[in-house]
Amino acid sequence: MRPSSTIRLLLISLISAVLSGCVTPPSNSDTSRFERSGQGRESGDIESARVHTELGAEYLRLKRYEVALEEFHTAIERSPNYALAYNGLGLVNAALGDTKGAEAAFQQAIALQPTNSESRNNYGRFLCDQGQYEASQKEFLLALKNPLYKTPQVAYYNAGVCALRSQHLQQAETFFNQALQADANTHPAAYQLALIQFNRQQFAAALTTLQTQLESAPSPESLLLAVRLSRALKQDEEARFYMVQLYKLFPNANETKQLQKMESSK
Repeated sequence: MRPSSTIRLLLISLISAVLSGCVTPPSNSDTSRFERSGQGRESGDIESARVHTELGAEYLRLKRYEVALEEFHTAIERSPNYALAYNGLGLVNAALGDTKGAEAAFQQAIALQPTNSESRNNYGRFLCDQGQYEASQKEFLLALKNPLYKTPQVAYYNAGVCALRSQHLQQAETFFNQALQADANTHPAAYQLALIQFNRQQFAAALTTLQTQLESAPSPESLLLAVRLSRALKQDEEARFYMVQLYKLFPNANETKQLQKMESSK
């Protein structure tokens, strides 16, 4: 059953977080003036298309893919040139493993609105998942060319992940640093950068890189890495502190079980 009209209004703010492929949701869902400038080809019932696209984004977030598909297709029926609906359609098709459908939808979204950084970023992620690393980096860089892109840290982070997959370690490090420069709270970028530094035995630098995340939003991965870093630096008290945090905050996490095995094997 679809949400009532009242609930639909409550869902409007969710579209940016889902359709932008964000690491963390942006603070508001307004489309930038730069992005609006590429929308001039829209026609039909644009307001209806927008609402159905926002509903599709919420169903996508809930992994209710069949209903999300219906909403995005309805949005396109209401306004055949509504670019964000094709962006969402690409995300659903990708989640369902329909690579041809995803490719076509993302390309249509970009053709209709070439300046939309979210569509460029999502298409880049899709290409990276297909192993098309060079093509994906081009999309991330095109997303970042938009001077009013509200969440450049997202594209920088995704570019870094893709660089890691293609074994371009130095390039990945650069992208993760740029993500953190754009937003110091891009915690996944901090973790990946710290992991690179850990593997280089740059233990102090890695612990410094993790510090903001450890203080504001610790994750099982970051806490386990902090334990290993503290031990490498012979900081036993700090290591015990991060151990306690991991056991307390994430008792059932795989990282907690991994730490328990490490401790039992001593």
